[in-house]
Amino acid sequence: MIHSFLIISRRSKKCQGTDYLEQESLCGRPLGLQFCAATGDLYIADAYYGLLMVGPEGGLATQLATAADGQPFVLTNAVDVNQETGELA
Repeated sequence: MIHSFLIISRRSKKCQGTDYLEQESLCGRPLGLQFCAATGDLYIADAYYGLLMVGPEGGLATQLATAADGQPFVLTNAVDVNQETGELA
């Protein structure tokens, strides 16, 4: 069994409780998750922060990209990992 711990925002104290939706743009909104079995990395498509990754040890997510081909991501909601090559789509 694999366990992972995910923190998207350093502002995690503000991201708890009943007013979370009011803080959503600060806290993030992960809409898509994909696990890479070869590396143990968890990739996150976040509506506000773009593409992020948490390594197999857990912890704070690392922002990988907020744009592609010069176009900023808008409402990022999915990510796919090719399990044979590790490439992201």
